[in-house]
Amino acid sequence: MQDWEWEVADPNRIDEFLSAYESGELDDDERFTLMETMIQSFEDFDGPIEDDQRWIRIIKILDKEIELHAYSVWYWSDIDDDDLDIEEEWKVSRFLRKILEKHKKELCQPGRAHNSGGSAHRRQPKESSL
Repeated sequence: MQDWEWEVADPNRIDEFLSAYESGELDDDERFTLMETMIQSFEDFDGPIEDDQRWIRIIKILDKEIELHAYSVWYWSDIDDDDLDIEEEWKVSRFLRKILEKHKKELCQPGRAHNSGGSAHRRQPKESSL
């Protein structure tokens, strides 16, 4: 299964995903992948996410662990698509752009290694089942 971290995303399992992430039992690769799953789960979430305490926790994790999640923050910020209409952007993008902006100077230092996990291609948001 290609891009399984996005395919297994499930808004009904966000609490479970967060508990696993925060358990301290996962290595960096597992935490990176699980974060991708949690971000996709919120992308699939029905309703607003800005006041959801779980989303706020995820934003804090991304901010605190920026070195591990730099690629995810950049990718989901969707800053490379100049032609993207605001109606077409991911609901998580505007939140992640704030983190990207906050850490831009430190992330852009020459020779700095970043986690380059995840898929390098531009993926489309999941189709709605409506």
